[in-house]
Amino acid sequence: MIVAGDLIPRMERGVKWLQDRVPDRPVIYCSGNHEAYGTDIDRTFEKAKAAAAGTNVHALENETVRFGNVTFVVCALWTDFALFGDQPREMAIAGDRMNDFKKIRTRRYAQRFRPSHALTRHRQSRVFLEAELRKDRPGPLVIVTHHACRRPEVRLSDPPKPDELLTAAFYSDLMDLMVPAPDDGRGALRPADLWLYGHTHESFDAVIGETRVVSNAKGYGPWLPRERTWDNPDFNEKLIIEI
Repeated sequence: MIVAGDLIPRMERGVKWLQDRVPDRPVIYCSGNHEAYGTDIDRTFEKAKAAAAGTNVHALENETVRFGNVTFVVCALWTDFALFGDQPREMAIAGDRMNDFKKIRTRRYAQRFRPSHALTRHRQSRVFLEAELRKDRPGPLVIVTHHACRRPEVRLSDPPKPDELLTAAFYSDLMDLMVPAPDDGRGALRPADLWLYGHTHESFDAVIGETRVVSNAKGYGPWLPRERTWDNPDFNEKLIIEI
């Protein structure tokens, strides 16, 4: 089972939730932005790793795990705020409007998590992903991220509106990693067979380059008893992908 983030605030609680409800199979648990709400982003992950140690739940960040000959490469992949070519403005809008940058702490609670911290984490994850795609591997490779990895279809106004530019806090264009690249001294880049992401509360399934890209995000809800379903009507609670 793959959980691509935003299960519950405080990631260690998410580990316990999964252990209680999915005890009979391996679970890959990627952190989302909501996992860190109300806490320090690194401390909650440390607690999640400790809670998951020796169990069927694998809490991972810039890490890999292999089942059989299938390699899973996992990271939250915070965005690079570069979707529309105006990174400073895209970061400023996100910092002003996103709860991520109001409800998350870092540096052992000493600082508020800001877009600059997210950008640093994006760059670290980008290096990690590319390095994994250049390694030899015994079989298929699956990438799991929380934030989206593709360029969405967005038509900007002239001039662009803040709500439009806020899309850069959800998506980064990593589609160059979905096509082969020659050996540059680090090994040839072979794209992933499958890339799964969450965060955007959408359903998406398409082949980009040589990679099948899938999102099956439930979104919020249901808020019982008023609501009986989730906010993505296309969410498939029984989705199975064969590798």
